[in-house]
Amino acid sequence: MKFLKNIQKLSGCHAAILTNQSAFGYQGKYHFQTYSEIFDLKTIFLPEHGLFAELQDQVSGDELSYLFGNMQIVNLYGKEESSLVPPRESLKNIDLVIIDIKDVGSRYYTFLTTAYYILEELSKLKKETGKAPIFLVIDSPNPIGTKVEGSPLDETYQSFVGVKTVLHRHGLTPGGLLSYYNETFSLHVDVVVVPVGVFHPKHIPSFLWVPPSPNIPTQNTCFVYPGMCLLEGTNLSEGRGTTKPFETFGAPYLLGKSKVELDKRMSNHQKGKFQLRNLRFLPTFHKHVGVICEGYQLMVTKPKQFHSLYFTLYFLKQLGELFPDQFSYLKGVYEFRSDRPAIELLVGDAFLLEYLDGKHSDSVLESYLSEKENDWLKAVKPYRY
Repeated sequence: MKFLKNIQKLSGCHAAILTNQSAFGYQGKYHFQTYSEIFDLKTIFLPEHGLFAELQDQVSGDELSYLFGNMQIVNLYGKEESSLVPPRESLKNIDLVIIDIKDVGSRYYTFLTTAYYILEELSKLKKETGKAPIFLVIDSPNPIGTKVEGSPLDETYQSFVGVKTVLHRHGLTPGGLLSYYNETFSLHVDVVVVPVGVFHPKHIPSFLWVPPSPNIPTQNTCFVYPGMCLLEGTNLSEGRGTTKPFETFGAPYLLGKSKVELDKRMSNHQKGKFQLRNLRFLPTFHKHVGVICEGYQLMVTKPKQFHSLYFTLYFLKQLGELFPDQFSYLKGVYEFRSDRPAIELLVGDAFLLEYLDGKHSDSVLESYLSEKENDWLKAVKPYRY
């Protein structure tokens, strides 16, 4: 392969890598194993969930350890917010930082936020010293394609689950989004993107899907995640503790006449693009653990037309109207921020939060989203690899 011939020219370079089990398949190996045969791979940066996606969400990886010879393991998801930024020492005396990790197409997904924090640190290093390692992105397919959803995240709500200006569903590959960050935020890092198809085939059969994190078990999950991740900011179960997280959701209180009315309202929303299967489920961990929940399985029938974010915003608005005494938004620390509730960090837009409060109609919301999505498509056109 041409790419392999080119990187052989860099053979022996000192390198660090951000990766996890999602970077697997080339020659039947984890990709970091392949790189270790080419480069002097000194450091593995661990994202949230660990190298093998063995940890649940918001669980510190400080206790993780692996036996990989002389390679240093640097955890970038610890107990303190400072752990999210790579230590300056880990970026010195290396020639390359390799980014080889799958994204799922939504801004909440933290892997590319971790990559962005590395990119920022390289930018600072370059400004201070005049040089920094090359930022080498081994691109991988966006599992939900180029369709976009949502509105840009306002800087007020920026956090580990959202970088400013990015839409809820961004429609870019990792290489595209990281290049967007580098150019838009004037970071001036030497970013090199290796096209999709080298270590990551452009079309990955679903039976070869490697879960990038514990609660993205299938590629189908990625299609509902841009909207259904908002449930993390509510007292509904988003299906953690079931075999279909983000597709299965509900709460013990979804009962009675209000539930019948909810069913009716949801059946008239985005008709023909999805089905809701009524069900009961018992979470084995996380919210409502050990308690029977009444809820649904979301089954997307037309993924190219279904708007996951609009679905979830609409659903939450109905809950506020029909279950005002039971439904609530969570308070407390969420992804290292305690000054704002999780729902604000996830929604990331004052207009959308006003919609949830009943201040805008559905038609106004649709027009707003359409406008913001078109603006984003124009802005990222140079980065749609």
